[in-house]
Amino acid sequence: MQMQIDMEMSAPTKTVHSVSQITDLIKRVLEKQPLFQNMWVRGQVSNLRRPGSRHIYFTLKDEKNQIGCVIWQRSAARLRFLPRDGEEVLAGGKMGVYGPQGKYQITVTTLEPLGIGALQRAFEELKQQLTDEGLFNPVHKKPLPELPRKIGVVTSGTGAAFHDICQQLYKRYPLAEVLLHPTLVQGEGAPEGIAHAIEVMNGRDDIDVLIVGRGGGSIEDLWAFNEEIVARAIFASRIPVVSAVGHETDYTISDMVADHRAPTPSAAAEHIVPDQDELLSKLDGTEAWLRSVISERIQTHKTRLEQFEVGLSPTRRRDAINQISQRVDDLETACRTTMTHRLGNAERDLYALAQRLNALSPLATLKRGYSISRKMDGQVLTSTEQVSVDDRIEVQLAHGHLACRVEGLRNTEGD
Repeated sequence: MQMQIDMEMSAPTKTVHSVSQITDLIKRVLEKQPLFQNMWVRGQVSNLRRPGSRHIYFTLKDEKNQIGCVIWQRSAARLRFLPRDGEEVLAGGKMGVYGPQGKYQITVTTLEPLGIGALQRAFEELKQQLTDEGLFNPVHKKPLPELPRKIGVVTSGTGAAFHDICQQLYKRYPLAEVLLHPTLVQGEGAPEGIAHAIEVMNGRDDIDVLIVGRGGGSIEDLWAFNEEIVARAIFASRIPVVSAVGHETDYTISDMVADHRAPTPSAAAEHIVPDQDELLSKLDGTEAWLRSVISERIQTHKTRLEQFEVGLSPTRRRDAINQISQRVDDLETACRTTMTHRLGNAERDLYALAQRLNALSPLATLKRGYSISRKMDGQVLTSTEQVSVDDRIEVQLAHGHLACRVEGLRNTEGD
């Protein structure tokens, strides 16, 4: 009897849990893991359904496994595109547990399309939305200034687009100044950066026209210019905006909402400024027109003089001829003086402005012996703290580039 009691006392105690307790325990474990609270999952959408509650339920699967997902109605209303069966997507959200069915699922708050088909559908949906709101209506398009003094540019500070714009402006119309607001033009944070740059430029009072764009690329590379935040920033701009994204065959939402569209960044520069050669040709034409007008008036007075000469007596004729002749001489002198003075002023102003802009041009700065040093990733060097000994750097000259290696560092502030 004693042995039986001892065996019963040494038997392990059983802890019994309810199903709900187990579910709550798993839920608490998941909530304590930071990885599960902000995670991204890639997969194919299947079993999509959207009941009357307007919540969205679907399964995200790959070749071997699948996981349930839910998008609550409030989050769904903020998404720029809604998923469809068979589409590849990137879902962001947090892991949770749905107790009634005893399964884990992802509560999705962010959804990005993967693949050309999904991107094209997102493009068409946003295009239709903004069309319905009137953002593409020609009535909102602002005219470009005829002779812009300062041109703002929103693009990458390290890409070729800004260099192409500067070269075209220097060749066609060196009187214009250029102000760059550098920003990311692709990848995470690019849409917000572009929209912010447009807002900053609109906070100035000296920008006459704004170029927003980048060089060519794939639809994924250009996607920042298909984002709603960028489209609304362009539409809200009080400064006329020229969209210059990609190549001639590329067409983005930014192109549609902008006041004017250029197929390339360099074409944008050609579109917004006149050609200095054409201006000089017009100046020459004005000079020729003035000379023609003066000659015509002189000939008219000479004809009248001849008529008076025939109808007057010799004495009166001589006095009248002398007075009219003097009047003609005075008129001719005054016209020639005025024309010479105005043409001279115009030429001096044009030359002074050209010299001023040339002095401010980054290309002119390079020609004076200065250079631009960059790390191999394109970052501009402004301090020795950005490099170390034996680092490779690139030095841009007025003509060509140098590949260099750092042999030593010297901090001039401490000398």
